[in-house]
Amino acid sequence: MLIRKNKTDNPAGRGNKSLWFRLLSYSAVWTFFALMLGGYLLSLTFKETIEENFDERLNGLLENLIGVSTSAADGQVTFYRTMVDPRFEQPYSGWYWQVSAEEKEPFRSRSLWDESLEPDLSKVTYQSRFSNITGPEGQNLRMVERDITIPGDETIFRFTVAVERSEIEAQLDRFDNILIYSLSALGFGLIAASLLQVYLGLKPLRNIRRSLTRIRSGEAAHLPENFPTEIQPLADEMNALLDHNNQIIERSRTQVGNLAHALKTPLAVVLNESELHKGPLADVVSKQSEMMRRQVDHYLRRAQVAGSTKIITSRSEVLPVLQDISRALAMIHKEKHFSVRPDSDPAGLLFRGERHDLEEMVGNLMENAAKWAESKVIVSCARDGDQILIQVADDGPGILKEVRESVFMRGERLDEKKPGTGLGLSIVKDLAGLYGGRIRLLDNEPHGLRARLSLPAAVPSKPKS
Repeated sequence: MLIRKNKTDNPAGRGNKSLWFRLLSYSAVWTFFALMLGGYLLSLTFKETIEENFDERLNGLLENLIGVSTSAADGQVTFYRTMVDPRFEQPYSGWYWQVSAEEKEPFRSRSLWDESLEPDLSKVTYQSRFSNITGPEGQNLRMVERDITIPGDETIFRFTVAVERSEIEAQLDRFDNILIYSLSALGFGLIAASLLQVYLGLKPLRNIRRSLTRIRSGEAAHLPENFPTEIQPLADEMNALLDHNNQIIERSRTQVGNLAHALKTPLAVVLNESELHKGPLADVVSKQSEMMRRQVDHYLRRAQVAGSTKIITSRSEVLPVLQDISRALAMIHKEKHFSVRPDSDPAGLLFRGERHDLEEMVGNLMENAAKWAESKVIVSCARDGDQILIQVADDGPGILKEVRESVFMRGERLDEKKPGTGLGLSIVKDLAGLYGGRIRLLDNEPHGLRARLSLPAAVPSKPKS
């Protein structure tokens, strides 16, 4: 038996997040942090590489400066040629060199103009040492310095070259911008790919849902066997459950039928014996036996229907049933006119249940209408959303509103002169209720009674291409 769980069964909302949301959110979060970490590492690596290259250039300029220097007669340093890069000649260009020694005026590039670098001469360094300093006009400079002694002179000179960092900072900013745009595009691409992957990956589950809908509407009896290997075991178990469910129901219906035969035979014997032996006792036995037979018929029928409504693959066409019953009743009640008219597309008039149950409900309504009608019985049927509306109208005397509910009681008959057991409308109400439907009695204009029966509709089958 398949049970549908209502949303209200889980008031706390626990476990209601879809697989779609979970998979996509996990993928998006992982992609975000992976790209953030990757971008940070790339930016850090690029920065280190750029700074190393920049330091190598600075060191090269320092080697060049040392290479063109020589000692003058007055103990100062002179160059036998100028530095190659012209920016050392432009004032405050950001490219500077300077040669310093203790107790001597520093020898500096023209680009320093009236400024000078302030090296720490108290610490001797014979290896290139790099540092960041603030230069003229607040420039952020990268500086390399080294102590050198020129042959023929014991003075220790501090050779210094400084270049503004704006060049490497511009490169770093440009790289970071490119990195941000590239990783953002990559992130959106990965999320789109994850979206597509989740959509395609969950497609078999959507197919299972559609297949179950087709089974519930009666279009199919089993799930197909073309699901992926990870999903097919679930489909096989569901098919086994459906088969087991139908087997249990079929056995129950067989047992109900056997019980019906087992009870009807003794009751028939008791009724026959009561007719053969006249007297007060025989009358009491006959009356009580007839009541027992009615009750047995009613409850056995109800048990059969309760089992049949659980067969979720049942579906029946409504219009042929109405037409068949109408033809049969027209042969019995030849003096009355029967008409059946569909008020919507006949292809959509499908009852989600078994045909004999539909025949039982509609047959009782049409038979009652035929008994009470003066000249005609009109039956209409239409589809209203997920419901089938069947209306049986007659032009008879009708029923007072005050007693309409009482006619649905078992054995209740408004007129004892009319043939019947009084179980017809009761059976209709019980059957409709078991299927989730409803029966109402309304006035028919200009006179008569109109029975309105609503039943669950089945989904029409799609035409095969």
